[in-house]
Amino acid sequence: MKKGISKLFFKNKSKKKKHILLVFLLCSTLFWFLTKLSKEYETTVVYNVNYEDLPSLKLFQNSPENKVEIYVKASGFNLLSEQFKTKKINIGLRNVVSKGKYEYYLLLKSKENQIRNQLDNSVKLIRFVKDTLFFELGFNKHKKVPVIPNLDFRFKLGYNLSNKVFLIPDSIEISGPEAQVDKINSIASSFLMLEDILEDVLIEIPIVKPEGVDKLNFDVENITVVAEVEKFTENSFSVPFDIIGLPKGTMITTYPNSVKVVFQVGISNYKKISANDFKVVCTYQKSEIEDANFLIPKLVIKPSLVSSIKIIPNRIEYLIQK
Repeated sequence: MKKGISKLFFKNKSKKKKHILLVFLLCSTLFWFLTKLSKEYETTVVYNVNYEDLPSLKLFQNSPENKVEIYVKASGFNLLSEQFKTKKINIGLRNVVSKGKYEYYLLLKSKENQIRNQLDNSVKLIRFVKDTLFFELGFNKHKKVPVIPNLDFRFKLGYNLSNKVFLIPDSIEISGPEAQVDKINSIASSFLMLEDILEDVLIEIPIVKPEGVDKLNFDVENITVVAEVEKFTENSFSVPFDIIGLPKGTMITTYPNSVKVVFQVGISNYKKISANDFKVVCTYQKSEIEDANFLIPKLVIKPSLVSSIKIIPNRIEYLIQK
């Protein structure tokens, strides 16, 4: 029994020595740390930037640098405090220097007093890591640009468009920094694919905003695609053709002396189309240059209401009369 009590006593005494040693080490470390923090150091600190006093009517054409790195001198305590602060300094741009249409620069040395006054009194500004800030400045600009459709319409057999596809609106207004506005000449719609179409289309789709122009505003962000669809039928006419480029005084006999124009037309427009709406020509010089004994008929005038046009035959035999 006495032996057990003695063992427990020595064990507790050993633990107490370890605790004392640990407290001593912690106190020593804290003292060393506080001693280090009380000394002065030179190092770099990064500050967030807020720009003010831009030149009259000017605005940034892209996102400017939003941080500035400053070489400072302060005690360890104050530097540690700076690291935990929300560090933001204001920089005025009233006296920026122009070096091009949109290009401007600012020497930070010219703003040294303004920046120094915004630092903590215990922090001394030594120098700027980067001595010059560069910007793109310009005016706000408005511009109207066309919308380019990106459509893939596939119709059910026997159906097609009865008119052109309409976009509403077919142009949009963009506004923002002129350097970005000037880059844009058109805006594309998002891709739309429809299959087996047999009825009118009325659908809203978004526009595609160009990359690298994040400061632009668009007066609309969606457009409506409108397309009238109807059943189509086949029709044909016999159409005479003209021969162009025939040498003066040359007599020519062709076989046949007319061609058959076969086409598709919407039922609602069937009676609106006549043979007089088509014009076919053959170029004699092309046949002569290629040393061919036939002419190629080409359709040069056709009504907008028809589609899938074929010319039969696609070769015209001819004979020159001496």
